[in-house]
This record gives sequence, C-alpha cells and structure tokens, in this order.
Amino acid sequence: MSITFLLSALALVAVLALFAAIFVGGFVYVMRMKRQGTEATLAGARRRRELRQS
Repeated sequence: MSITFLLSALALVAVLALFAAIFVGGFVYVMRMKRQGTEATLAGARRRRELRQS
C-alpha cells in the first residue's frame, strides 16, 4: 500500500466522521426539542452560557 492511498483513506474516514457527527448532533437536538420544548431548551442554553461566562 502506498502512502497516498493511506492518506486518501484517512481523509475519507475523517470526512465521513464529520458528517456522522453533524447528523448525530442534529438528531440529539431534535429529540431534545421534542422532549423539552423550544422555550425550555433555549432557556437551558442561556443558563449554561451565563454560567460559562461567569
């Protein structure tokens, strides 16, 4: 196996992992919105942001 093949395979795996992470994050976000509702989810995000800034 050549180094270019290995680098190409590594790049492909990295791109696929990035897409998978985006879809999983979106799925988690949608499920949280369905379970908690929009206002509760946004209020929790604001609370976490305020705590992080303190």
